[in-house]
Amino acid sequence: MPFIAILIDVLTLGAYFLQLNNDSRTLRFLGLIFQGIMTILLLIVMIAYHGKRYSNYRPAGYSYLTIRYALIIFSFLINAIVLFLYILNFTGANDLIFSSF
Repeated sequence: MPFIAILIDVLTLGAYFLQLNNDSRTLRFLGLIFQGIMTILLLIVMIAYHGKRYSNYRPAGYSYLTIRYALIIFSFLINAIVLFLYILNFTGANDLIFSSF
């Protein structure tokens, strides 16, 4: 499942660069839908993960995630933030994600 999370990250990064180089409102809307689907898919992967979630090292009051599960969680969080930025851009509230650099 961590491989699936990495694969989704690569796909969404490719879709972002495709939208960045082609300035089309239709393509940006399709990218928004694609990002939403990939974020929901990562949420499903995060919930359905059957591997070990916490490491054996647990100090008092804390529990650390395994690297595999942390990769899935961070992938979901980053894609959710990017989805929020896509929504802000599409509604015209903020064009941070597709601003010219």
